[in-house]
Amino acid sequence: MRGLPRSMSGQLLVLLLLAVVAAHLIAVLMQMRQLSADTQVHPLSVREIESRIAAVYRVAVEHSLESDAMLAALSLPESRFQLSGSGLVKGGNAIAQEAALANRLRTRLNLPSDTPVNVQLRQVDSQGLQGVENVPDWLSRTLNADSAWALDIDVGLPGGQWLSSRHWPAIMHGHWSRVLSFSLPVSVLPITFIAVLFGRRIMRPLKGLSAAAERISRGEKVEPLPLEGPGGVREIIAAFNQMQERLIRYVEGRTQMIASMGHDFRTPLTSLRIRAELIDDAELRQAMILTLDEMSVMVEETLQFARNDSEPEPTQDVDIGQLVEGVVADQRALGREVMWDPPPRTLYRCRPVSLKRALRNLVDNATRHGPVQVRVLSGPAGAGGLHIEVDDDGPGIDPAQIEQAFEPFVRLDPARSLESGATGLGLAIARSCIRAHGGEVSLHNRPEGGLRAAIVLPS
Repeated sequence: MRGLPRSMSGQLLVLLLLAVVAAHLIAVLMQMRQLSADTQVHPLSVREIESRIAAVYRVAVEHSLESDAMLAALSLPESRFQLSGSGLVKGGNAIAQEAALANRLRTRLNLPSDTPVNVQLRQVDSQGLQGVENVPDWLSRTLNADSAWALDIDVGLPGGQWLSSRHWPAIMHGHWSRVLSFSLPVSVLPITFIAVLFGRRIMRPLKGLSAAAERISRGEKVEPLPLEGPGGVREIIAAFNQMQERLIRYVEGRTQMIASMGHDFRTPLTSLRIRAELIDDAELRQAMILTLDEMSVMVEETLQFARNDSEPEPTQDVDIGQLVEGVVADQRALGREVMWDPPPRTLYRCRPVSLKRALRNLVDNATRHGPVQVRVLSGPAGAGGLHIEVDDDGPGIDPAQIEQAFEPFVRLDPARSLESGATGLGLAIARSCIRAHGGEVSLHNRPEGGLRAAIVLPS
């Protein structure tokens, strides 16, 4: 999903926060739906205003209050009382909540049916807000600084005067915004803390699992990972440990089988060589001996390859430039022309003997066609990991036969005979060594002529 963090802990945190916000919005919508369309003042605020008016009304009637000063002493910042001759409420049709409040006040004060009780909810402009502090309807003033909601209530007194009062009630949207401003931080902060801790608890063993899988892809053997984290993660780690154990047993079994088969071939080949020497036909005898010698070389190469695989080489950090320099120096010592420019010092974790063997086979094949150019690329030029390229000036290979060149004992070049030391295992061994490092080797015909062997190793 676009927009989400790529890490598991980040996605878990975002989804939990979205769930919290969605839950609060649903709660607000459900609460608002329960209220009628005419309900604007919060019911709790209405009940509080009713209690204040009832108390002041009883004091005014029982003690015959005639002074606004006495009423001012009974007032609060959000509820102001005064005596008036005409009242604060102007004419107009009352909404449902206004009429309901008037009826409840008449019932609560035990007023006769002819005693007037007028209620009006209206917006007060900036002039009406002068001198008013701590207005509860703070959201209205924030959204519209020139006005706020006020509730004016007039109750007729026995002497003909009016007990007038102005209140600043909690409006529904302002109330819910105030509730959300409290409940959202209170719920989000603990969830964020828990999600981060739980995400780290999940990711710690998963990162170890990822690193172990990367090392196995390079042909390394890693110790069984400790079982830690939640139950599902423990099951994944246990399955990974079991997979590695079975994979090692399988590879070792196949390697030992190949080594045993190659060893067993020696006896019949020796017997055939002795019998071939007894053939009278010189031409036939020479042909059979040549074939048996070729088979013996193949068997020895197979045994050497199996022996190397059966003895796992430890992985270590090496300077890839020095490793390639060693291969180039060996070829130059044989009188072959190999050109290359040493790259900046680049450490790479690998099995150096195995990687050097693969590179040696590729360079050895290339030198059969003249000068060779070797390059090591990393960084932007070698995007995707470490690149090693070996270019020759030979005739190239038919594109249809490129994949076939990597098959064991295949020699596409007729000049590469047994006398030249070519057994057809060089490219197969090189690919096996490179893939054991988690990389890949491929052949490409160059536009300017010749063949390029490209090694791509993971970073």
